[in-house]
Amino acid sequence: MTPPAFPTVNRPDSELVLVTPLYVGTADVQQAVADALLAEWEATSRPEGLLSQTCYVSTEGENVWTYEQWTGLAAYRASGRMYLQPPTLRGRGVDGADVERCAPIAFKRYRSTVFDTVSTPTRIVAPMFDVDGRATQRTIIDRLLDGPLTEATPGLLSAHFHYSLDGSRVLNYAEFTEDEAHVDFLASPIAQATTKLTQDTPGVRGIGGKRYLLHGSVGAPPAAS
Repeated sequence: MTPPAFPTVNRPDSELVLVTPLYVGTADVQQAVADALLAEWEATSRPEGLLSQTCYVSTEGENVWTYEQWTGLAAYRASGRMYLQPPTLRGRGVDGADVERCAPIAFKRYRSTVFDTVSTPTRIVAPMFDVDGRATQRTIIDRLLDGPLTEATPGLLSAHFHYSLDGSRVLNYAEFTEDEAHVDFLASPIAQATTKLTQDTPGVRGIGGKRYLLHGSVGAPPAAS
């Protein structure tokens, strides 16, 4: 199995990101589901255009979250996976129940800010926003990255903002050095300013996000420029 590695989120050859959240309920089920996903990825031939697949587990033990990078929507469509329901994970749930998987949410990375290129992330936080349309998606991202998130805070390494292709969601893939760095960020004036800006922007509703640890990954690093 490929040694686990965080994806290069801002790799230039990725024009499509697929995110799949799964609520699994307990830490034991979380481990079983995450292991099953990695085994499935390793056993399945990689279609052209699929760059990387990364699996995360939430720190509270209740969720699994996957992040796939593709070259673009055309490659995803050509793979045939766009039209398939992800297979059920048989017997992996609580008391041997099946785990049903939802279709992934399609995103495109829009803008990134990298505060620290030296430190190594150990976890991510993935807050999501419910938004009203494509113009609002770009508006809230621009306001956040050109406003409160221009200033670095200790332990926050990067903020990579994505918008969903259907115009309904914004995702911030944020890399942190440790849990305490995220806790400190939440208590900071910068976080308070981002919350206020979100609340004051029409058509934007914060959904929140969890902390995730890297569980495993499959795929190739971006080509050297």
